[in-house]
Amino acid sequence: MLRTSTGRRYVCWRCHAFQTTPTQRPLARSVQPFTPLSSLPPISSRLVSSSAQTPGRLPPLPDLPEGFRLTREPQIKTQLRLWEEQNPDLTPHFHDEAIPPPTAVLNSATRAVSDSSFRLDQTNNRTAGFDFGSGDISSLGYTSTQLEPGDLVEVSSSGWRVRLLAVCLGNFNGQNHFYTNTGKWFTSRVFRSSFVVKNFVNDPAELKAVINAIPSLSGDDLVLDELQDINAGPSRDIASGLIRKMYKFQTEARLLHQTYVERLNNAGLKLGDEEKLMSLNEIADALLPWTLRRGKASFPPEALYAVHSVVSVDDTAFRAALLGERHHEGRIFMVSSAEKQGNVREVAEVVRNFYEILGNSSRKIARQVAQDAMKFRDFAIKARKIIDQNRLQRQWTPHGTIGLSQSATVPIVDAEPIQWTGLGASIIRFMELWAANDWFQPASQHHWVGAAILRAIGRYQGALLDRSTAWTFLQEVGYISPWDISPRYSLRLPGLEIDRDAGLNLDKTKSSDESEALAPDQLEHLRQDFARSTVYCIDAEQTLDVDDGISLEKVSDQDYWVHLHVADPASRVRPDSAQATAASLRAETVYLSGFQEDMFDGEAIREAFSLSANQPNLTFSALVKTDGTLVDYKITPGVLRDVVYVTPEEVTSLLGEPIIKPPTPSSEVLEVGPRPARTPPSRGYVTAGGLSRQQRSELQTLHQLGQAVHKLRLSKGAQPAFTPRPKAKVSLDSVQTVKAKDLLQCYGDPWIRVAYEESNTAGNELVGPLMVLAGEVAARWCADRNIPIPYRTQVTKSENLAVLKEFTETVINPKLLAGERIVGPDLDKLNNLRGHMALRATPGPIFSMGVDAYSKVTSPLRRYADLIAHWQIEAALLEEHRLGKSLVEENAGKKDVKHSFLPFSKEELEETVLPRVRLREIHANALGNNSGNLRWILQAMLRAWKFGDNPNQLPQTFRFTVVTINPKRDLEGKINYFDLGATVNVDDVSGFGLIEDFKVGEVLDVELVDINVYHKKIMVKPVRRYDLPEAE
Repeated sequence: MLRTSTGRRYVCWRCHAFQTTPTQRPLARSVQPFTPLSSLPPISSRLVSSSAQTPGRLPPLPDLPEGFRLTREPQIKTQLRLWEEQNPDLTPHFHDEAIPPPTAVLNSATRAVSDSSFRLDQTNNRTAGFDFGSGDISSLGYTSTQLEPGDLVEVSSSGWRVRLLAVCLGNFNGQNHFYTNTGKWFTSRVFRSSFVVKNFVNDPAELKAVINAIPSLSGDDLVLDELQDINAGPSRDIASGLIRKMYKFQTEARLLHQTYVERLNNAGLKLGDEEKLMSLNEIADALLPWTLRRGKASFPPEALYAVHSVVSVDDTAFRAALLGERHHEGRIFMVSSAEKQGNVREVAEVVRNFYEILGNSSRKIARQVAQDAMKFRDFAIKARKIIDQNRLQRQWTPHGTIGLSQSATVPIVDAEPIQWTGLGASIIRFMELWAANDWFQPASQHHWVGAAILRAIGRYQGALLDRSTAWTFLQEVGYISPWDISPRYSLRLPGLEIDRDAGLNLDKTKSSDESEALAPDQLEHLRQDFARSTVYCIDAEQTLDVDDGISLEKVSDQDYWVHLHVADPASRVRPDSAQATAASLRAETVYLSGFQEDMFDGEAIREAFSLSANQPNLTFSALVKTDGTLVDYKITPGVLRDVVYVTPEEVTSLLGEPIIKPPTPSSEVLEVGPRPARTPPSRGYVTAGGLSRQQRSELQTLHQLGQAVHKLRLSKGAQPAFTPRPKAKVSLDSVQTVKAKDLLQCYGDPWIRVAYEESNTAGNELVGPLMVLAGEVAARWCADRNIPIPYRTQVTKSENLAVLKEFTETVINPKLLAGERIVGPDLDKLNNLRGHMALRATPGPIFSMGVDAYSKVTSPLRRYADLIAHWQIEAALLEEHRLGKSLVEENAGKKDVKHSFLPFSKEELEETVLPRVRLREIHANALGNNSGNLRWILQAMLRAWKFGDNPNQLPQTFRFTVVTINPKRDLEGKINYFDLGATVNVDDVSGFGLIEDFKVGEVLDVELVDINVYHKKIMVKPVRRYDLPEAE
C-alpha cells in the first residue's frame, strides 16, 4: 500500500518501516516459543505514548521478549525448518491422527480426513459399563444406545468435525454393525449416538442383502478393524437402497435448514440471556415455526436433525450434556449465557488482533484494535509477575497440577491484592471456560485462542500449550487452589455456581437474609407414634444427615413387620419453595472428599429432620416371612421416640463374619501429607456391648430377614457382590490460605489417604437389603395407586433375559465373588445383554437387583428424586385421608386415572423433571465417586513419585494387564495398583514386539513415565513381557 504526505514522494509503507530504527521495525512472526524474561522494564498501560500515536496505525511493540526475532518475513517452510533446528526436543512424532487419543486436540480446520480413515466416536470398549464397585446399581448410567436393525443414527468423529448418517444393521457377537450414507461399513461394541430415528428402515428384506455381504460377523476387534481399514464392507451397489433413503433424509433436513436459516443462525443468542438446560425438542420449539409439526406432538425427524446439526457444532453457545433416555428426547444441551458467548468472541478477537499486529504492522490499524493490543500486553505482563512470584513458593510441573508448597506457614508479609478487571477478567473467564469447564469440542476453533494466550505470557517454555497447561496457569495466578479438582468445573450444570474457595475455611461474609421458614407439618394429624419400637440408625461416626433407621415388630415366629423409618423433610418443605428449588439444581449431595456439597443449604433442614427422638418420619413397612417372602406392605407417617445410633463396625462385631465377602484386591495404602487429628463422632453412638439383650436379638433377626430377602433376589438375577474400589480421604486442616481480592495463596498441602473400601461386612449385609426393601415397598404402593414417582428401571430386551441370567450365573457372579474385575469380552457381552438404567414415571423391573419395581426413597435429605417420591406419596396419603378409603379402592375399574392432587403429573415428570434429575444425578455421581475421586488418587501418586512425599510407598514397577489394543496408537489396560487405568504408547513397545502382536489379557511389567492429573492419565512403559496365559 502506498501513502503520501505533503512535500514528499510516494513510499511503500513496508519499505519505509524497514528503513526505521530496529526497535521500530515491523515484527516477523515468532519462530520459537517465548523464552523466560529475567526482567522487564516498566511499561505504561499503553504500548506507546499518545503523542507518538498516529490515527489508524499502531507503531511496533517495544520491549518484546527476546524470543521474538526482528527479521524480514521468509517463506513459511524456511521458518518451520528454523524452528525445528532450534527446538529438536519439541519436534512431535506423528502417528495415525484418524485414531486420536481421548485428550487430543486436532487440527481439523486445515487438515481433511477421508472416509477411509474416519473413525467413530465410541466409549472405550473395555472400561465402559457397569461400575461393579458401586453398591447402588440403580444409580448407574447406561453404556450404549439401545438400537434395533433399521434404526437411523448419526455417527460422528468429534476430533475431525465429521458427522455421517448410518443405518444400524444389527448386533452380532457383541458388535454393532452400521452402514453410512457414504458407503462405509463400521462396527462398534459400545456405541452412543447423539441422534436416532427409530424404524427408519421398516422392511427387513432391505437389510438382509447388506448383512449377507458383511465380510465377518466375528467379535474380534482386531479382525474387524483390519477389514474396515481395507474397505472390505458391503459395496455401494448392494446398499444402494439404504444410501438413497439416507440421502433423501439428509436432503430434506438441509432444505429445512436453508429455509429457516435466519431462525437457526446464532441460535444460542436467540434462546435468552441466561444459561440453561434444554432438550433438542425444546430448542426446536424455540427456533422453528409450530406449523412444521403438521398437527403432531413433535417435529418430524428431518426438522429435529436440522436443528441438531446446528447446535451440535456451535460450541460457543452449546455443549451436549446427556443423551435422552427415550429416543424422541434427543440430547439435552447446556446453553451458554449471552454474556459468556460474547466473552469468547471478544477474547478471540483481541488475541487475533494482537498477533496480527506482531506479525505484520504494514496495514492500517484501528484505534480500538491498538488499544485492545495494549490491554492484552498489560495482562501478559501482570500475569508473568504473579507467576514469577508464585514460583518462589511452588514450582510449575507438566503433570496437570503445580508443585508442593515450599512453606507450610503464611509469611508475615501481606500478599499484594490482585484484581482482574476489564479485558484481564475476560481472559481469565475464557481460560476458565477452556481449561476448567472443558467447554469446547476437541476440534473447536477456539483452542488456538487459549494456546496463544499461554504463548504470550511466555512462562511455559517446552510445554504443550493445551488445557492441562492452562489449568496450571489458573493455579499459578491464584485463581484456583493448587489442588483443586477440575471435574468440579467441567461437571457443573446451569443454575449452580462453583465456590473456588470451597474447603479452605476462609472467613466469608455471611448473607444477611434469613433462611426460608419451614411450612407447618401437613401430616401431623396422620402421624403414628412408634413409642414401642427401638429404631436403629446404622451409620458411620461422622455421618451428619441421618436419614434412615430400622425397627422390628414381631407378628409370629414366621412373620415380622420390618419398619424402615425415613426422614420426612417433604412434610414441611413445599415443592415450590426456595429450599426445594435449590435442591433440584444440586439433585443430590456430592460426597467428594475435601469438597463436599450438600443438597440443602445450611443446617436448618438437617437439624429439623435428621432422625432422632421426637422427630417426624415417613415409615415404609414390609411384612416379611422368615424365608424372605414379602406378604404385605404399607406407608405410614410417624414419630420416633427411642433412637439408637450404632456404627456398621459395631454391628459387625455383634453379628460376626458376613455371609458373602469377596476378597479385597489389595491391602495397599498410599498416604501423603500431614495426618489430621481424629474427628469426634457427630452424635452419641453405642457400642455392641452397650446394647441390651433384646436390642442384640432384634439386630440378629433383622440380619437374618435381610439375608432371606436378598437370597430371593439372587434367584431372580441380582448381583451377589460388589468389588471393593479405592477411595481417597482428604483433609485440608493443615492448609493455610490468604486471599487478596482475586489472588488465592495457599501454604501447605492436603493430607490424602488412598485405600480400598472395606469389602462387604455383616453390618452392610443388614442395612443394604432392607433399604432396597423400602424402595420396593414404595414402588409397589405407588404402582397399586397409579401414582407417578421416579421409578428406577432397567431397559433390557426381553429376548436377552434368558441368556443374561445364564451368563451372569455361570460367568459373572463367580468372578465377582472371587473379587475379580469384570473386563474385556465378558464386560462387552454383559453390557450388550443388560441394557441400561433409566428413571421413569412408570414402574419396571431391575434384573440386576432382582426386583420387579423399585424407587429410591430412603435419602430425602441428600437426593432430590427421593424428595419427589415423598411429595407424591404424602399427597396420596392426604387424599386417602380425605376420601376415607384407599386410592386402590377408589380407582378400581377405572382407566387412564389422573390425579389432580399430586404436585407433579406423570407428563411433567416424564418430559421435564426426570430427564434433568437424571442428568444432575449422573454428574454428581461422577464427581463424587469417579472423576473427582480419581483426581485425588493421582495427586497422591504424583506427590509420592515426583515430590518425595512418602516415596517408599510407591512400587518401582507395576504389573500391567492389557485390556484394549488401539492399533497404531497405544495399549490401554490396568495396573495392579488400586486397579488404575494406564496407557502404553506405541513407541514404547518397540523391543517387545509390534503392537498388533499383543493380546487382551497379556501381562507386562511396567514403570511410570508420566502422570497427568488434569487428563487423568497414567503413562507407563514396559520393562518385561511375560508369556500369554494358557487358555483355560
